[in-house]
Amino acid sequence: MTLLLQNLSLKAIIGILPQEREIPQEIIIDGEFSYEYKGEYLNYVEIVEFLKSEIEGNSYGLLEEALEDLREKIQAQFPSLTHFTLSIKKPEILSDCIVGAKISV
Repeated sequence: MTLLLQNLSLKAIIGILPQEREIPQEIIIDGEFSYEYKGEYLNYVEIVEFLKSEIEGNSYGLLEEALEDLREKIQAQFPSLTHFTLSIKKPEILSDCIVGAKISV
């Protein structure tokens, strides 16, 4: 079974540019969370609240740092996951494209 998370919009301090270190910017999180469904379910509300808390409660220099931190914490918090993919995009940092990074575990 795979739960999908699309277009979770948050404000965060992520980046190395001076303005990124001072003013929270919009980020978009997408994810796929796989687990073996055996009568027990994975609560998507818990996943969303967890991601909000972690992103809004921390600051990161790089998207890669944020994803590695989240990877470790997601694996500890949700041990029933067999696989997950998480991406973070920055829709506002460049005017002609959306940049981001993704991790698959």
